[in-house]
Amino acid sequence: MIKKTTILKEATELHKYCDVCGVEIRIGLACSVVKCGYCKKDLCEKCIGHEEPSWGDYRGQIWCNQCWIIGDEYRPIIEQHISEVERLYEEWQKKCNV
Repeated sequence: MIKKTTILKEATELHKYCDVCGVEIRIGLACSVVKCGYCKKDLCEKCIGHEEPSWGDYRGQIWCNQCWIIGDEYRPIIEQHISEVERLYEEWQKKCNV
């Protein structure tokens, strides 16, 4: 004999919210997961301050508005140092190719 019984199971749903503005973020593909690269806050599209371009399935480096604004002080200095490092590598390479 086969007897059919109904069993109720408790189900849970996960909801993700932007740590900046509180808007619910749709959980989906890996490319929809957005965290600030520095402060690690979960971000909605509106609260992204800057996103580096990327190729492929995953998003590039992302900063929230606050971290991107803080970086205004540092990015020009970093760019100067990057240029200096590149110049030093070129000089080194020229000396090796003599």
